[in-house]
Amino acid sequence: MEKYPNGIQSGEVAITGGGNLKCQNVFHTSLLKWSERNSKQVHKSFIQKSLSEMDSRGLTSMAIPGLTTGYLRFPKRAAAKSKCIYIQEYLENHTDTSITDIRFVIHSSDQRTLNAFIAEVKRWRSFINQFVQCRDVFTTQIGNTNVKVKIDKMQDQDVDVIVNSVNSQLKLDKGSLSHTLVSVGGNSLQTECTNKYPNGVQVGQVAVTSGGNLKCKQVYHSCIGDFKNQDKFESKKSIQEMVKTCLETAHTNSMTSIAFPCLGTRYRHYPAKLSAEAMFDGIRDFTANNVSSSVSSVIIVVYGSNCEKIAKAFEAEGNSNASGGQSVVKGTKEFCSKMYQTELYPPKSWTHYSSLKSVKQWKSSKPEDGKYFKLIEIQSTDNVYQAIESLVQDTWESGKVGHGRDAAGLGGHTKLVVKKIERLENIDLWESYGHLRSQLFHKASDIDIFDPLENLPNSKGPIKTSENIQSVLENEIYPEVNEVYLFHGTKVDNFNAVMSKGLDFRMAGDKAMFGTGTYMAESSTKADQYTDPRNNRSTDEKKMILARVCLGKICLLQKAMSNLKKPPCSSCQQVACEHGSGHACDSVVGDGGWIFREFIVYNQFQAYPEYVITYIRQ
Repeated sequence: MEKYPNGIQSGEVAITGGGNLKCQNVFHTSLLKWSERNSKQVHKSFIQKSLSEMDSRGLTSMAIPGLTTGYLRFPKRAAAKSKCIYIQEYLENHTDTSITDIRFVIHSSDQRTLNAFIAEVKRWRSFINQFVQCRDVFTTQIGNTNVKVKIDKMQDQDVDVIVNSVNSQLKLDKGSLSHTLVSVGGNSLQTECTNKYPNGVQVGQVAVTSGGNLKCKQVYHSCIGDFKNQDKFESKKSIQEMVKTCLETAHTNSMTSIAFPCLGTRYRHYPAKLSAEAMFDGIRDFTANNVSSSVSSVIIVVYGSNCEKIAKAFEAEGNSNASGGQSVVKGTKEFCSKMYQTELYPPKSWTHYSSLKSVKQWKSSKPEDGKYFKLIEIQSTDNVYQAIESLVQDTWESGKVGHGRDAAGLGGHTKLVVKKIERLENIDLWESYGHLRSQLFHKASDIDIFDPLENLPNSKGPIKTSENIQSVLENEIYPEVNEVYLFHGTKVDNFNAVMSKGLDFRMAGDKAMFGTGTYMAESSTKADQYTDPRNNRSTDEKKMILARVCLGKICLLQKAMSNLKKPPCSSCQQVACEHGSGHACDSVVGDGGWIFREFIVYNQFQAYPEYVITYIRQ
């Protein structure tokens, strides 16, 4: 009474301690009779204010009597149904709620009220798809992938992969979808998230776990940011990239079917139309770039209180796709033309400069330290780390160690042991590299897709790094412009300059076999030759670069041309000639009778030093 000397208004909440009861608090209210005006709104106000007060105190459980079913004379079915709906609405709009346990307590002598609550709770279905008839909404074909939109329960999907929507802390007790998947799949989902991702995930990333007791092999726990009305393009891009990331992860893991929720349409407050556009765009982009993907079936599952409205938005977007929204096929001139017109984004594997913003957006605000680059260490358990380590080993040629002028002083080791791998995220260098790559896309759209090295006359075959590359790296590059990964050996003294300014051939000597350019290697054995001086070999840690390189139109040379400052003509192998621009080459491959092949580019920004490999000789 001391806290509320004037009492309370109808629908308000008076909170006291629990006294001798087995609870921390008691919530008191005053409600209206069924026949009185606004009785239902007052009832709803009390329920949702009570839940909000629980969250503000960090409380987890609540016991609610039938309320309204006695003296206030609410119809028992209406009282039970409205409580379920009011609680459902609150939980759907408060993904970070502390509430995990709500109990309806009905006296056993009141059988009619008890039966009404039992019937309504059975319809509730763990807050998912309540009061909704499950049905197929729409089916379409995008590339070689069947896409279906359906109203259904996520936890019942019989697919290889179920996509979950999570917070960055990977707390699966937050949010109705996560809660439902754990209740069906078991606590192993949370345990696996905690063990594999102790620091959670960043927005734009995916945590992969097994399916537990769900009807799937894997669960992809996806984290997207809140909808930003002032930047709808960025918001749409975040969903589009998340869909592509999930599909690429499924493809990498040889999964054939995947079920998505309608990303962002619940707790993140994305408009259904924007989510539909972004998800279909993500599917189209993936299928265009992965014609032979293992993923043959994509299901988009609509659930929740607004499922009919959301389903209509996805059906409309699906119909738009069926009537001409198909993407151009990768590996064609049309695809290259599209890529030339596409705004530049960081690679989706980057974490500091993430692909949620374009390069221009990232550069619109200057970093506090004034540096537009970060060196990010990759964990040894990461798929990228393992793929790069395998590339070092798979391209190693122990029989060639110590052979040749540049290998002088070597010969006492038989292998390389990788100690650390870091990723260079230099937004300045990436912008310059991306612009040059864009020019090559334009060139390919004019004259045709560039021939890979193995298709050129007198070639000794495919590039070793391309032969041995794993899909986690291969998915990031474009063969249309002969974009490949190649090694580059660099001395420790040059390391900082490479990180900030890139591979600047102007700082190298001018007596090389194919003139002044940036020399790359397909073999880790060759790159190892250049990581310390020939007259002062050591057992200390060394560094080599794994770089993205756009070779474009390749000129294959079987004899040295030490005077080159740019690639010669593909027809006459002269630097100055009368042949048209279609004959101009973009790189040189020395493929004669040498111990190793040479790969040379003559533009500083034609190679991006993406990964730094620290290793020792053994």
